Amino acid sequence: MIAEDQTLVRQAFVSLLEEEGNFKVIGEAENGKDLLDLLKQNLPDIVILDIEMPVMGGKETLEIIHKRFPSVKVIMLSMHAEMNYMSAFMERGASAYLPKACDVEILIEAINTVKTKGKYFSPGVAEALLSELKKGKKIHPLHDEAALSEREMEILKILCEGKTNKEIGESLHISANTVDFHRGNIYTKTKSKNITDLVKYAIKHNVISIS
Repeated sequence: MIAEDQTLVRQAFVSLLEEEGNFKVIGEAENGKDLLDLLKQNLPDIVILDIEMPVMGGKETLEIIHKRFPSVKVIMLSMHAEMNYMSAFMERGASAYLPKACDVEILIEAINTVKTKGKYFSPGVAEALLSELKKGKKIHPLHDEAALSEREMEILKILCEGKTNKEIGESLHISANTVDFHRGNIYTKTKSKNITDLVKYAIKHNVISIS
């Protein structure tokens, strides 16, 4: 589903996606309120959500979707590319944050990645996170990486790819409950509240790298 108040822009998105052949747009809305009404009738895998819309904007809409329809992944679109916007919306449950000026290829990549892995960190978001860390800005105090066990470090790497407990368990040949136990320890030890914090921790300690 797509929520965008400008009709021409919304129709352009629909045309682009349907031309790809791998996507089916099952609903269009010009504001957050209309989108929520559509979600009561039919749930999509992914919602592309504009931030600035009349009646109900993207921020409030995202928070409601995250609470009422947790299975729906949300890709935010915005004219703003500042770090504070990116970080705030990712922390509120967005699966990806893209500037409207991004290339079509990035949008397609984001949709596919969100569908398969749950999260997509665009080059802009990743670079902004890295830049913030280089400046010494931290949302939460970070422990030394030695505080994490070898298994926890292994799971942390995969968590940063946006995979679920079940997917991680299958790849490591352990149960989803075991993954959940380790996940809780990872969040506690790194003092992270969400996946964005974990990614920052992983970048800071060279658990993952940004090419």
